[in-house]
Amino acid sequence: MPEHTKAELLNEIESSWSKLNMALDRLREAQLTNPKDAEGWSVKDHLTHIAAWERSMVFMLQGKPRHEGLGVGEALYQTGDDDKINAAIQKQCNDMSPPDALAELRNVHNQLMGLLEGLSDEDLQKPYSHYLPNETGERDNDPVLFKIHSNTANHFNEHLGWIQSLIMWT
Repeated sequence: MPEHTKAELLNEIESSWSKLNMALDRLREAQLTNPKDAEGWSVKDHLTHIAAWERSMVFMLQGKPRHEGLGVGEALYQTGDDDKINAAIQKQCNDMSPPDALAELRNVHNQLMGLLEGLSDEDLQKPYSHYLPNETGERDNDPVLFKIHSNTANHFNEHLGWIQSLIMWT
């Protein structure tokens, strides 16, 4: 469960982002594409995945449809099937070079952090539907802060574990 203030959210994002980047900075470029896990994901795939979901938060805060930030069609997004969405993201980013994937992740993160700087605690307590009133699904009354936390700090920590497991075998 995320913290409840902007300052606490930003601190948690920064902490998990720092841990992720410390791990990534230790990797050689070859380690970004090999090895692959049982599902065929490389470290690069994890990076493009994280970037896509974080970009969906950028789009949400800008009032743009999240599926566009994810780079998937609206129909696929509306199914709510994260596995299929993630497979589409992986396929779409398959040809991206490892340095480009890392640069994109860092660029998207900087965009989101810039947007968050301009928001108040009150803004982050508004519901998801405040930012995307015409989007069906995900219409809950939880503060948007929870959605942002899930697609940043929580997501970084989750994927860091998988990245570390991948690299442990090389």
